Amino acid sequence: FKMADVSVNLAEQVRELPPRESRDVVFDVEDLGVAYSGNKALQDVSLEIYKNFVTAFIGPSGCGKSTFIRCFNRMNDLIPTASVDGTILYHGENLYGPDVDPVEVRKRIGMVFQKPNPFPKSIYDNVAFGPKVNGYKGNMDELVESSLRRAALWDEVKDKLKQSGMALSGGQQQRLCIARAIATSPDVILMDEPCSALDPRSTLQIEDLMAELRQQ
Repeated sequence: FKMADVSVNLAEQVRELPPRESRDVVFDVEDLGVAYSGNKALQDVSLEIYKNFVTAFIGPSGCGKSTFIRCFNRMNDLIPTASVDGTILYHGENLYGPDVDPVEVRKRIGMVFQKPNPFPKSIYDNVAFGPKVNGYKGNMDELVESSLRRAALWDEVKDKLKQSGMALSGGQQQRLCIARAIATSPDVILMDEPCSALDPRSTLQIEDLMAELRQQ
């Protein structure tokens, strides 16, 4: 299985933006700046991000990509030395407005980090945790299986769902984290180099999942 196959797969998924007047803007970023202890990490960033598209930020290590995407679900709030200036409108509402609850923001805007961070729980409970917290009333077994299948992990773990998610390999842990993220059906999913620990075949499966999710 060659990396070229992944590149071809991505190329087939590329499509042109529709006319501006017909685009559905999810995030409208205006003059965004982020600093840590007064040291600027981002400055004067403005752009729009549209519904039903995979938007990628590409650049060298240390240029601020992770800092930028962490602004979209207010993860930088958890860093005491971080300060955020400018505006991010989410469906027209200021994400950093005084009446906005960061916890509610993170329910709607999920995130998968570069380094896998499964909960110290069973594989099943890792996926079911978010839906349980959000009061999910459907069939939890079906939701867990569906999420694991979509993250290309079900066949590898279906007979050991009660085992700890921490016992999985690095690549499996990352796919578990992706399953955990999509189980809550978030409006937006942020992914910080989600495939850096995955082999080419798993990477292709996750890219296929991204293509599927953007239709929704």
